[in-house]
Amino acid sequence: MLSASKGTSLMASVQSTTSSSFFLMITGTIESAQSATASINERLYCRYTFSYGPDWEIVHGVSMGLSQISRQGMLAGRSTNTGENRDNVIVWNFPIEISFQSTNPSGWPRLALSVYGFDFLGRDVLRGYASVLLPINPGSHTQYLKTFRPVSGSTCQQFVNWLMGTNPEYYDSKMVTKGEGRAVTRVVSEDGLVVKVNLMVTRKDFESFGYISSRRK
Repeated sequence: MLSASKGTSLMASVQSTTSSSFFLMITGTIESAQSATASINERLYCRYTFSYGPDWEIVHGVSMGLSQISRQGMLAGRSTNTGENRDNVIVWNFPIEISFQSTNPSGWPRLALSVYGFDFLGRDVLRGYASVLLPINPGSHTQYLKTFRPVSGSTCQQFVNWLMGTNPEYYDSKMVTKGEGRAVTRVVSEDGLVVKVNLMVTRKDFESFGYISSRRK
């Protein structure tokens, strides 16, 4: 009898825990980067982090990561299966796995990417930032993220930055997911550098809080 009572109490506790918040589970990969100016010897790596509101909490996984250094492979030309142009593609296939819980969709998580390369002296230099709101609808999603980077205000300072290998960067890479403090920064698109991200989204107990979303047809 005591055992049954404990079991009932445990089940009630689990049900109370699962209904007190909804969950968002993300798996996927930062697949590759493609640039119109990439050379066969260019090497790039990617750093990612997540930005989210105060009502969100990570219950599994890590909030940041750093990929391996990759260079352009031999997959030149156009893929016969997808029709995708594979010229100047640098592949990472770096995995992402993270789970959030929250009671409020405000502050929905965003993924921030920072792509780095190397200059003519082998120094690490920023190639571009990108950011994307994590998809709301469950299922598989493929995102192509265009990158940008901050630049100095004068041509002379830009030349000095190039010579010294000290290109301007944000002190916090999460700034690309927010609007505060970016109004006074000057940015440029980074030579058509586009990052491909594949995400698989799973939700739990989302509808029980009265939130409904529908996939676009």
